[in-house]
Amino acid sequence: MSKKVSRGNTETKKRIALVSKDLFSQKGYLGTSIEDIIVASGSSKGNLYHHFKSKEGLFLYLIEEQVDEWIEQWSSKEKQCQTVSEKLYGLADHVADELKNPLTKAAEEFRGSETANPEVVKQIMLAVQKQREVFHSVLQEAIDKGEIGGYDKNQLAFILYALFAGLGAARHERKMEEQIELHRMAISIFLHGTTIQPDCPRKVAVSLKEN
Repeated sequence: MSKKVSRGNTETKKRIALVSKDLFSQKGYLGTSIEDIIVASGSSKGNLYHHFKSKEGLFLYLIEEQVDEWIEQWSSKEKQCQTVSEKLYGLADHVADELKNPLTKAAEEFRGSETANPEVVKQIMLAVQKQREVFHSVLQEAIDKGEIGGYDKNQLAFILYALFAGLGAARHERKMEEQIELHRMAISIFLHGTTIQPDCPRKVAVSLKEN
């Protein structure tokens, strides 16, 4: 009998989580109420609080689940890459693809909310940190193989993560195809740098003089 109860609890939890993910994606974090979730899931307030303690706890569960799925999917993609460069470009595609995740906007809304529980925000940041560890792993391999040298992997991971985060913040300004291309371009610049034409300063000076 305990197994049936346990199975029922698991199914109820999954149903609440699935319905909540749809609601948060459609209405945003602030626009979704506990009452919305209860009605849509056909559950009770007692059931919801039994499994997730609070609306914030439920949202945290969804974010942690999303991060775990992201890492699992990357692990499968990574096996198809032969070189570290391929992994970095593959990682760029994987990060860009995540921008289509409807929970991304709700997560930004939650972190920017003045009423957000600081402890839950901290837990979300810890979950996101697991994604950054993927960057650490790939960059450490690049350093070990001599494809990248002279830098600390933690600093490199932070810079690369910040590049992608900046591109993600501007996702509404570009189409998805352009976002993917920009993420791949970021990897190219990260790996190979960019060349400034030697006559650029002279052209700027002439332009300023003419004005």
